[in-house]
Amino acid sequence: MDTTALLAALPTRAEENICLLFEAGAQPEADFLAFKKQHDHRLHSLYIHPQLTELQHYGPWLLEVDNEEQLNTYLHALPGCVAVIISTCYPSSLAVQLSRGCTILPPESTAVLVRFYASHVIAVLATHKKCDWHAYLFNGITQWWLPGETQWQRLSIAVSEIENPRNHVIRLDKTTWQQIAEKPEVATLLSKWQEMPASRVFPPCTQRLMVIKALNKAGKMGLEQPADRMLYALFYLDGGRNQLESDALKAELPSVVSGMKPLFDVLARYTAP
Repeated sequence: MDTTALLAALPTRAEENICLLFEAGAQPEADFLAFKKQHDHRLHSLYIHPQLTELQHYGPWLLEVDNEEQLNTYLHALPGCVAVIISTCYPSSLAVQLSRGCTILPPESTAVLVRFYASHVIAVLATHKKCDWHAYLFNGITQWWLPGETQWQRLSIAVSEIENPRNHVIRLDKTTWQQIAEKPEVATLLSKWQEMPASRVFPPCTQRLMVIKALNKAGKMGLEQPADRMLYALFYLDGGRNQLESDALKAELPSVVSGMKPLFDVLARYTAP
């Protein structure tokens, strides 16, 4: 993934700190524990609530980074990188601050554990400048970078309009919750694709974006049946893009849409033996 824009934007001021946010669960537990042993003085878990400490070996961690060269090394070697955060806060304090985002209160429900740093979630949260929790969550953060499909992209964070915030709990209304809640179709396809080797070369946030893109492709082809959309998207994600975009296969899709041919039979003829 291209890091050019990200590395060019790194701070030069001494009061700004660079942190890499990653998910420990993206690597085997033994590998994470070995990494943690080597970098223990640099690592800060976001799962600091007593009910979450048992999940620390699978959850999000902040890693203190010294400079551009070190960040570039980590980005290419460490699995599960989900954000690069530039902040005027000390990394340990930033971890406490961000830990509040791990649990969110949906409307008319109890708190749920959320990957708040996922691109589709944090992009929504960053716009809510009139909420107390926004001032707490983004306090001192000057840059937030997310992995895209091909390059790291900077998150736009609205400037808080709350001068004296009082409540750090993230409580969302129905509209906002619907914006960040995972659609069942996306969640199901993502789970199936993550079982395939082809998914492992992409970070978690990028995986979700690619799943949505694949489902959109299926929709553009006129596929409306859930099973057909799922099969088409999975074929696309598992390396079948060239076959799906061939004129020969496209010519057969109208017969699938009309119910004359099963999509499975059509795709089987384009699958390498």
